[in-house]
Amino acid sequence: MKRRKKRTWVETDVEQLLDLSAGDLVIVEFRAALAVALQKARKRKRLSQVEAAECIGTSQSQMSKMEAGQSTITIDRLIKALVSLGVSGPAIVRALSSAA
Repeated sequence: MKRRKKRTWVETDVEQLLDLSAGDLVIVEFRAALAVALQKARKRKRLSQVEAAECIGTSQSQMSKMEAGQSTITIDRLIKALVSLGVSGPAIVRALSSAA
């Protein structure tokens, strides 16, 4: 990725571009992995976002935000949603390990 530094462009990565610490980057990657796992779990059960939201006890708009991995959604909320859709603990760990 390139970004502008003064009058020239320099090569950089997302971590530097967004000024993320190593810990912040891990959180972003974990949130993204859990969001993908949530969407896959919903689709595997052939549920709409509305139906999945009802199972989880939330709204469709919150379901959409969870599947998008928005930063306003906590990692523990994503894990609870996955468990509510019947995803096992080991499957959640596998999703997280794929992000690491």
